[in-house]
Amino acid sequence: MPRKPWLRQLVPSFSFQLVVLALVLLTVPAVLYWQFDRYEQRQQQVLHNAVSHMGEMIAAVLKPHLEQFDSESSGELRKALDAAAIDGTNIKLLLRLQGRGSQDFFYVAAAPQVSADYLKRERSELIASGIFNHFAPACDRPEDLQVRFTNPAGQPEVLTSLTPVHVGAECWIVLTSENAASLAAEAPGRLVWSAPALRIAAILYVLSAVLILWLLFHLRRNVTRFRQTARRIRLRGPGPASFSEVNTVPELAGVAEDFDAIVSALTQSQAFIRQTAEENTHALKTPLATISQSLEPLRRAIATDDAAAKRSLELIERSVARLDTLVSDARDLEEAVAEVLYPEARPLDLSEFVANLAQSYAEALALQKKRLMLAISPGIIAYGNEDLLEPVLENLLENAASYTREGGAIELSLSRANGLAKLSVADRGPGGDPQHLPHLFDRRASFRTTANAAMHHQGLGLWIVKRNIEGLGGTVTAHNREGGGFEVIVSLKLKA
Repeated sequence: MPRKPWLRQLVPSFSFQLVVLALVLLTVPAVLYWQFDRYEQRQQQVLHNAVSHMGEMIAAVLKPHLEQFDSESSGELRKALDAAAIDGTNIKLLLRLQGRGSQDFFYVAAAPQVSADYLKRERSELIASGIFNHFAPACDRPEDLQVRFTNPAGQPEVLTSLTPVHVGAECWIVLTSENAASLAAEAPGRLVWSAPALRIAAILYVLSAVLILWLLFHLRRNVTRFRQTARRIRLRGPGPASFSEVNTVPELAGVAEDFDAIVSALTQSQAFIRQTAEENTHALKTPLATISQSLEPLRRAIATDDAAAKRSLELIERSVARLDTLVSDARDLEEAVAEVLYPEARPLDLSEFVANLAQSYAEALALQKKRLMLAISPGIIAYGNEDLLEPVLENLLENAASYTREGGAIELSLSRANGLAKLSVADRGPGGDPQHLPHLFDRRASFRTTANAAMHHQGLGLWIVKRNIEGLGGTVTAHNREGGGFEVIVSLKLKA
């Protein structure tokens, strides 16, 4: 039977579906993280732009006062600075006179107002950072910054913008900064990822994935136990032989009980069939033996010239012998059926078993002036059963011997091939009719032409071979040999 493509086998798999579901659940948080990260970056960009534009707006508000700096009172500039310094924004005004170097900026005013010493120390730190170098020589490059520094009070600040304002030949710079702690607290990404709902959702998703993976492990373990139990029952091995005992999934309790009931029914049926076969054989052979014994007095009482009576006596004897053969065949048939119902397969040294059986059979063949040629590889261990394999080998050898002429040979070989034990019985007889080959292993299939052969061969030998081998999990095939003859090949699973 051809195997299905691996994809068609994988997709319906319950394990595969659970793994896919777990991967989906684990992927959702990753997708959400990616989306929130993009959202955070955009929000941070929006915040940065807003802060930068706010610096430009503050510079625009202050520019009229800077243009009238020489004529306007310092109180007006102070009011404008205080009005612009909203929401905790720190504003500082720096001035570079005409002809001065790139670092010759000095503080003019600040909001909120700080001491001159404070401004001096902050100026030194900003000069050391090198940010004023961007304004040389033309002082016309606005800077959107996110530079962190520590102010003279020891608190971290973020320098958000440096906006130049030209008043004549002089260069004014409006510097804005924010408290680093308050700016970080307003970052949208921080708000999103610190949200309890999102954290709870992420935890629930991870727990769901873990639960699914645990469910997959639990089910696979239970299925593995079922398989091991089935194998133990089939091989009659040690350990628990009950599905209910190894089951750990409550939903499968009914299935396990039904499996146990099936096994129990099979064992009971096997015992009943064997018992019935023995009882029927005994019941039928007893009167046949009586009839056979009663024929001897009749034979002595018949006159030597009574041809009709002698003919009748011969017919009775022949019929009794045929009935005895049919009864024996029926018993063998019922025992074969019983073995197939619940065969016992266990590791068997097939090399030793075949060699011993072949040796005893070679002596019987020698009396028929026929030979048995052996080619047995040593150490072949396969799953089998002596009681099932003995009639298999006997039937195959007898079948081959019946088609082998005096002086001929039967070839018996045992080897390994593709993880299987290959047992072959071959002869150099006439072979089989190609039309009959598909039916050789059918029940009651006999294609022998002579009357004597038809009486002694009921077409059960090869049928028993097939039933026994298939009961052990093996296969049997037959074909005509090149150059004449017939070969039957039995394949059994090797022990791992």
